[in-house]
Amino acid sequence: MASFVWVVVLNTTVTIDDETRRRLKRLAAVLDETQGSIVRNALALYESRVKAQEKERKVPRRAAEELQKASTAIRKKDAKWAAVSDIVEQAITPIEEFYPAVWGHGT
Repeated sequence: MASFVWVVVLNTTVTIDDETRRRLKRLAAVLDETQGSIVRNALALYESRVKAQEKERKVPRRAAEELQKASTAIRKKDAKWAAVSDIVEQAITPIEEFYPAVWGHGT
């Protein structure tokens, strides 16, 4: 008696502008990946950043106040620390995202 397996593949389309499509094709070619894997990875990265932002917002008020007090005290005590902290806080790319990008590159 033969058994059958039904496989259903649902293909859908997403409309994107021409420039985005070209960027996706170029990136897929450079990375030797499928366009689908590039989109999946980009979505995963985006989701992780959104979730990270949600976690940042959930810091208890009391903890945030104590951290601010500690930061103020340290900055008053150490001017060099304060200057470096200001630079890090004003950066466009958060240090948590930048540092892994240069890890192992001698920086």
